This record gives sequence, C-alpha cells and structure tokens, in this order.
Amino acid sequence: MTKKKILVLFALFLTMGAVIAIVVGYFVRRRPFYYAGTLETTKVIISARVPSDIASVFVAEGDNVSVGQPLMELGCDAYKILARQIDNDFNRATQLMARGHMSVAEYDMLTRNKQDNDLKLSWCQVTAPVDAMVVTRFREVGEVVSPGMPLVALANPYDIWAYFYVPYGMLHKLQVGQRVVGILPETRDMRFDGRIVKISEQAEFTPKNVQTRDERTRLVYGIKVQFYNPDLILKAGMTIESTLQIDE
Repeated sequence: MTKKKILVLFALFLTMGAVIAIVVGYFVRRRPFYYAGTLETTKVIISARVPSDIASVFVAEGDNVSVGQPLMELGCDAYKILARQIDNDFNRATQLMARGHMSVAEYDMLTRNKQDNDLKLSWCQVTAPVDAMVVTRFREVGEVVSPGMPLVALANPYDIWAYFYVPYGMLHKLQVGQRVVGILPETRDMRFDGRIVKISEQAEFTPKNVQTRDERTRLVYGIKVQFYNPDLILKAGMTIESTLQIDE
C-alpha cells in the first residue's frame, strides 16, 4: 500500500470519527434530564383507644377495605359489665326524673356516665376510617393492648405521590397544578400522568435517599407530584423519574 493510500484511509477514518462524535453529541444533548423520586402513599395507623384484649380480627395484610368496614373487635369485658349497671341506673333515673323525684344535676351526671361508657364501647369495634389497603396488621387475637398501641396500618394506593428535588433555576418553569409525566424505567418507560400539588418555599440539601443525576450536596427545592394510579401499578417504594416538563 502506497503512502498516498495510507493518508487517504487515515483521513477517511478521521472524518468518520468526527461524524460519529457529532451524531453522538447531538443525541446526548437532546436526551432530557430526568429527576428521580421515591413513591409514597397516604398511610393511616389505627391505634387502640381503650385497654382490652383482642377478641376478633377480620382482615389480613393485602386486603382492600372500605370506610366503616370492621377491622378488629376488642373484648372490652369491663366496659360491657359496667354498661349493664349504668343502663339500669339510667333507666331508673329517667323514670324518677319524669316524676320529679330526681334533681337535674344528678340526672345529668348519670347521663354523662352513660354517654362516656357508650363511647368507649363504640371504640371496641375498630373500623376503617378510609377506603384503603391493609399494609400491616400489628396484633393478633388474644393480645392485650393499651390506648395508643397500633393495631392496623392502612394505605391508600390511589393517593400516591413522589418528591422531586430541583435546583433554584427550575422553579420559574414549574407551578402548582401543572401536568407532568412520570416514567418507570424498569417497565420499559411506562408513562403515568401526574400533577404538581406542592412546591417547597425553602431550599434544603438533597436528601440522601433521593437519587438525582447531579451533585447530591447542592441546595434544592422539593416538588411534590401526585400521580394517577387507576390500575394500581405504582406502589410505595418504587422509584419514578420525570423531566417535570409538560412536553415529555
């Protein structure tokens, strides 16, 4: 091979390399910047309100429940025994009051006692305050609980969101109510519609549990995005990504 041919081939390789570099650079520049956040759901922890043993458990972890549905029943034997005595006293007091043989103050005191015990008896039936899914059942039948001890944790899988942390320069491009699109990289970039529901007013250091594609020590602002999850594909703990722009 002559020297001239070698120079021609060398020039050709340089040209091809430059073209490849230009093409790669073009697509790299066009690739959008994705912010990443961890999905969370609204969680409600239901605790005991009276001291008692657990008589019955009606749900298991993973069950879907609706408002008012029974979750657990506490034995509440002490309140049931007391209720019989209070009801008898109240019935007699009602008759005496009607005949004018009891003072209003005494009758009011018995009425308050009955209302107080009836309220505590109602707390023995533990029901769901919201439509949700049972994520944790802390207690079993036969366990004794005291006020404040957790019984069941519920989560609403339809009310799901993630916080994205953006630099100051992004704030002017975002507003509450703005539509954005999130993607799950593990599902071949399945897309989910969402909207911005909160923009933090104070800067903070990037949380350690949030993986962004930039420095982790810079000051950022939290952007809360709520996602629509009709098919319950999104679950708490998943990582979701978004450019936080409408035209994704």
